[in-house]
Formats: sequence, structure tokens, C-alpha cells
Amino acid sequence: MSSRKALLISLLRPLVQEWGYEEVEAVLAQLSGVAGRTGVHRSAIGGLGGADKIRNTRRLLATELVARAQLPEAQEVTLRELATRFDRKQFLPSVADVREFLIMIGERPGAMKARSEAFRQLLKALSGLPPEQLERLANSTVHSGPSRLGPLSDAISAAAASLPRHREPSAS
Repeated sequence: MSSRKALLISLLRPLVQEWGYEEVEAVLAQLSGVAGRTGVHRSAIGGLGGADKIRNTRRLLATELVARAQLPEAQEVTLRELATRFDRKQFLPSVADVREFLIMIGERPGAMKARSEAFRQLLKALSGLPPEQLERLANSTVHSGPSRLGPLSDAISAAAASLPRHREPSAS
């Protein structure tokens, strides 16, 4: 390999690692005045290792996560409704709210930096609830806002009461 080509590869490598192959290719096409060149191959920037893999940086919406999940039909409709409200920030509008909700229903929230990550954990927890409790939660959040958190609190309490640690030990 010629030193000029090695120099070009060493200059392009950090760009591709930072912005991704498609973005760099689009800008190069813009610079050359030819959009969508078919003659450019990924192998032209060989040796990039994992950097030549296309990364999808767009986070999925809550409704998209519910659509992709394999859920029982009884839960899917209610979870889709909650996901729609979540996307509109009408249900648990911040990561802190999601974290607190998960704690209240007896789940351990993991690391959450973005609301989309938070909804993944929330979806796991909510899909474990019985359909009746899920329906109560969905109905209670329809009218509740910052000044009316009673129904949400009742739904959380009902969910927490169903957890094994809150049950009386059986007299076996």
C-alpha cells in the first residue's frame, strides 16, 4: 500500500469512527458533486475493524418498543396506550419519574440516561403486571396530572401489594 493511501486511510478512520460510514460517504458525495456514488465500497477504507459497521443512533420511541415486543394481546393494547402517553410526556415525563415509579412497584432501576432507555426497563416491569392492574394504571393516568397524583399512587400501591415480599407468610 502506498504511503499516500495509508495517509488517507489514517485520516478517514477517525472520521468514520466518529460520524459513521454513511455520513462520511454522504459528505464526500456532496463534495464531489455526485450524490450516491456506487463506485465507493467499504473495502476502500479497509482495516477499520468495527468502525465500518453502521450504527443506528436513533432511539426508538416507546410505541415502537411496544410494537416490537412479543406481548399478550390483553396487555398490548394497554401498553400501547401508555407508550403513546409516555412519548408525549404525559406519563412519567422524566427519567427520575420512571426511576421512582420502578422503585415504587418493587423493581430495581438500572442505569438510565435517556427516557428511551428508561422505557425499556419500564416496559419489562409493566409487562409483568396482571392485565387488570395494567388497565387500572392506564385509566388512572388519563386524568391525572401534577395536581392529581392520587390515582397513580393508588395504582402503584396496588401493584406493590401484589409483590411477594408484601404478602403475609402462609401458615403451612
